[in-house]
Amino acid sequence: MASNKPGKNRLEQSKAPLHIKRKRMRARLITDDPDLQDVRTVTVRVGDEVEVLRGDFGNPNSVKTDSRGKRLGQSRGRAGLKAKVASVNTTSGMIFVDGLTMTTADGKEEAIPIHPSNVIVTALYEGDPLRIKQLADRAGGAQE
Repeated sequence: MASNKPGKNRLEQSKAPLHIKRKRMRARLITDDPDLQDVRTVTVRVGDEVEVLRGDFGNPNSVKTDSRGKRLGQSRGRAGLKAKVASVNTTSGMIFVDGLTMTTADGKEEAIPIHPSNVIVTALYEGDPLRIKQLADRAGGAQE
């Protein structure tokens, strides 16, 4: 049985094996595909198209320039950004999205990590038909 102590739960989550951490990196799926209507969440992969909902780039009413953001001590930055997932860091549990960068002090562009719970997946990567088939089977299995 799992412990009731939050500290123990956080420690076990951080010490979990990579294959377990990978499965925990899930985000809400919103798609027009009728085969996938009953699938609520999916594991985020490179190539999936996501929309950032929260964080410096998540305020849908903001039309600020790229140089702004809460991270930089100003009002929130670009909002509702829709882009592909560039990379996934299983160790830290963060994803990196194309177009989300900030300039470091020495002038380099650095990607900004985002937690998968702060995005929604709007389109799945089409290069893996087995994954889509498994998701469709999972949706069909829920109805029976």
